[in-house]
Amino acid sequence: MKPAYKVGGGAGGANFRGNNNNAALDEERDDGNADMPAPHMQGVSDTVWKVGCYKINPSTPSGQKFFILHMLVLPLIPITALVIQNSVTMNTLLGYQSRVSTIRRQVRGAMEIAVFIQNIQEERAEVALYIFTNQTNAVINSSIIGNNNNRMGIQERFRQTDRALEEVPTWPNIDKSLTNTKVIPIGVGGADGAEAFKSKLKFQIQHEVFRVKVREGRFGEITEILAWYEYINDVILDHLDDEIKSTNKSGVWRYLISFKNLLRAIENIGIVSVYGIRYLTTGNVTQQNFIKYVEHDTLIWEYLNSSIHLAPYLEKKFRKIYEGEAYRFYRKSDKVILNNALDLDKGSSDISSALKYFNSITDYMMQLRQALEELRDDIESVAQDELNAADQEKMIGIAILSFISLVTLVFYFFVKNALSVIRVFAKEVMEKVRELDAEKMKTEKAFHDFLPTTVVRDLKKKKILAENFSCVTIFFGDIIGFNELTSDCTANELIEFMNLFYATLDTRISKFKVYNVHTMADEFMVVSGMPNKIGDRHVSEIASMALDLLAGSVVFQIPHRPNSRLNIRMGVHSGPACGVVAGSKIPNYCVMSDTANIARVMEKMGEGMRIHISATSKELLDKVGGFRCEYRGVLDIGSKRGQIETFWLIGPDKEPDSDLSCHDNMEKHLSLND
Repeated sequence: MKPAYKVGGGAGGANFRGNNNNAALDEERDDGNADMPAPHMQGVSDTVWKVGCYKINPSTPSGQKFFILHMLVLPLIPITALVIQNSVTMNTLLGYQSRVSTIRRQVRGAMEIAVFIQNIQEERAEVALYIFTNQTNAVINSSIIGNNNNRMGIQERFRQTDRALEEVPTWPNIDKSLTNTKVIPIGVGGADGAEAFKSKLKFQIQHEVFRVKVREGRFGEITEILAWYEYINDVILDHLDDEIKSTNKSGVWRYLISFKNLLRAIENIGIVSVYGIRYLTTGNVTQQNFIKYVEHDTLIWEYLNSSIHLAPYLEKKFRKIYEGEAYRFYRKSDKVILNNALDLDKGSSDISSALKYFNSITDYMMQLRQALEELRDDIESVAQDELNAADQEKMIGIAILSFISLVTLVFYFFVKNALSVIRVFAKEVMEKVRELDAEKMKTEKAFHDFLPTTVVRDLKKKKILAENFSCVTIFFGDIIGFNELTSDCTANELIEFMNLFYATLDTRISKFKVYNVHTMADEFMVVSGMPNKIGDRHVSEIASMALDLLAGSVVFQIPHRPNSRLNIRMGVHSGPACGVVAGSKIPNYCVMSDTANIARVMEKMGEGMRIHISATSKELLDKVGGFRCEYRGVLDIGSKRGQIETFWLIGPDKEPDSDLSCHDNMEKHLSLND
């Protein structure tokens, strides 16, 4: 049975102090105080602590064990994270160390391959000179060879290339796709590129087939000779490109790219030298050969500039090379070739110039190879520095892991001792916590018993506790013949009747956006539009609630009088009101307004099982729509208020759906109007 409060007020207004229903506390908990236990759980859940996703009760032995385990494990989480982090770092360092070692092996392998490429390039120049001089004048060729320090004869050059090939310890595992994408022009008979690079032996066989054709003079055009050598160098250099790409996370990557570009530059110088030798020995070149000459001459500078960009210190070395006699003669001959190659009248065979050109360009290539060897040494030095740094970081990581392990053991010992002390005070602390939670629950419940949920929130936030409302709707209702119904019943029957009545009342009222301000005996007061503002819907909420109470009273059975029925009289009025929280020890929510007095008059002057509303409420209902009213007449409600028109609320303006309540139909109608 709900507590009741007296109604007071004078001629100018009424002061109604009310209580909230028991669902308010649950609503407050749902709105933001999820940790606050429900009243029926008090004494069981007040000692339950939420630890992460678990709930424990430290007052029980199992809860204490779990709490101790939690306190021991929790500090170990960051330590474990540190151990994992350092382990990952160690693993990364070991992987990096392995990569650096692999890079060193790749650099050494590249150097060995570079020596072989150097001999192939020199062999190409020697073969070109051999063919062109033989085609021109073999006697002159023989007379000059003795004074040529860079020429050793084609047979000796072949033998030197073979020795360089034998010194390659491991034949590179060249991807088959590299050989498939390179095409050997028709005419290089017997040179099978797809088979040549499967092993060192197969390469030697294919290369020797090519040499036999050279010695026998079975090549009619210089492009047929260049095709095989270019094919060899392109495949091997592309293989080096792939090897360098696999080291792009290392600090030597830029130097390796510079190394590769310098190799490419030397390769293009070798190709250019062949076309230059042809021009100087024969006095002419074809237009196609001239285009190739210009193309490769341009590539030389592209690759050299790229090498300087990636390894700037090479610029000083290159400048010194450019000041040498070999480079100057090479560039002088290059200008002559570019200016006169396509003019047949200016071309002439000059074996002496061809040999000098051969010597100068060979010296120039040797100087670039020396720079290449210095760059190789720098790459190995940088790789060794990175390897040493990786070793040092690995040792630091091991030291950190050892230190963390030691600190973990010491920390575990101190935490365990501290927990043993904490357990001594656990019971006392839990008792205090239980008492504190109990007092807190009493305070919270006291607030919700006397105040609306929103007002409780405002009290906690220390907001203003008084507010004016321009328009609200107030409902009064009472049971006609209440004294007669309860006159002959026992105390237990009265309690049973009142509990059932108020439980039914609370259940039906809770379906609407209204607040039950006042209940006392058989009288109850409900307001909508305050303290929560809902626009003009306050009148429709009260109307829907009144119709729902009217329907509920028809089926309500009085326990001690099963054949009797409730006869409820209801009155409604709309107007301004003021909501005030009064009282300090026991605050109450009071409705200060003459609107409440008029609503009570409407109820007193109404009839049983009918809803009596004022003209103001009727106008608001017409504005909202969805309800039917019937004119009653003009009533005199006092000398100060005069006469007002009143109406009977009949019901909705159409029959509701069978599976919807009156309130649901009202919501549906309002949504359609919106």
